[in-house]
This record gives sequence, structure tokens and C-alpha cells, in this order.
Amino acid sequence: MIQARDAETVESPTLWLLADGSHTGGLLGANRLYLQAGAPGTKPHYHERSAEAFYVLDGALRMLVGTELVTVDRGGYVVIPARVRHAFAASPDTFADLFITLVPGVERFGYFRLLPEILRGNLPDGEVARVHEQYDVHFVESPEWDAAGATP
Repeated sequence: MIQARDAETVESPTLWLLADGSHTGGLLGANRLYLQAGAPGTKPHYHERSAEAFYVLDGALRMLVGTELVTVDRGGYVVIPARVRHAFAASPDTFADLFITLVPGVERFGYFRLLPEILRGNLPDGEVARVHEQYDVHFVESPEWDAAGATP
């Protein structure tokens, strides 16, 4: 069990690290993410070894799921199977407060801890590629996402 006040927090964007695979016997991982209105979440990518589920606690989330662009409002739930490309960002006019689960619970906290440095461009390209491979984050092109002006 973890209380919100005890969760490790990564800033920019605000991400609460709730449970990693090592905390759940490999069953699942869980995080809470808060994005300001219009803020990017992530570029199009997929995971080979895990599925993700997004529950919108409040606000609205723009998502790419495969080739489909959708808006998920408060109370909406989306499951992304392994190997399906996806991306997300807060809607332009409102924030997005999300609960995200990952099944099975692969270790990904290390990636989230490095994410602010990656986003600031403080890691060499070779190191970024190694980190993405290690944590099963595989970026891909998406003309649909780009055309919607959603790429961060």
C-alpha cells in the first residue's frame, strides 16, 4: 500500500510513482500523471512487453491509439495493448489528471526518473536510445499525430 503523500514525485510534468513491478510481484505498475492544459504527454510510441490503461480522473486527454485520434473525457478509460502505437497530451483547453496502469508490471520507475533530463536534452543520443530500449519505450512516426499538431 502507498498513500499519495508517500509517493515519489517526478516534476515537469507532475508524475506520482505509485507502484513498479518490484512492488507488485511483477503483476502491474501504476502512476498518476497531471498535465497542464495543452501540455504534451508523450510522442507516439509502443511497448513490446506490456499493455497500458489510462483512466481520466479529471479534465480531458487527447490520444493517438493505433491510427485513431480520440479525446477521452473525465471518467473515460482506454486500454492500449502491447505493440499498439499510442501518444497523449492534455486537451488544449483543459488539464488532464490521469491514473495509468501497466501490465505486467515491468520496471519503469528508473525511466520516469530520467525523463526530465531526457526532455531537457541533457543525455547524449546514444544514452537516450539505450534507456528507451532498456525500459521498452519504442518511438515511432505518426502522420496522424503530426497532422493534428499534437507532437510535442
